[in-house]
Amino acid sequence: MTDILWWTSQDKVFEEIASIMGLDRADTHTIGWFTLRTKASKNIILAMTEDEKKVLEDQSDLMEKEGLPQDVQRR
Repeated sequence: MTDILWWTSQDKVFEEIASIMGLDRADTHTIGWFTLRTKASKNIILAMTEDEKKVLEDQSDLMEKEGLPQDVQRR
């Protein structure tokens, strides 16, 4: 589910990465961001309500059937 979170909510993942690193913001130019991507995603998932997790699971099921959304495929 961490990959689905990454593809659907990168902004939230980067916010969590920034928090872990003690920065105001983080992006792909932030040194060391990638090594924290999974940890940040797991932190977000652990903090989710059951309803939020269900939405993420539904997105995962949809992507499994239909593939990644067009905007993600273009990246």
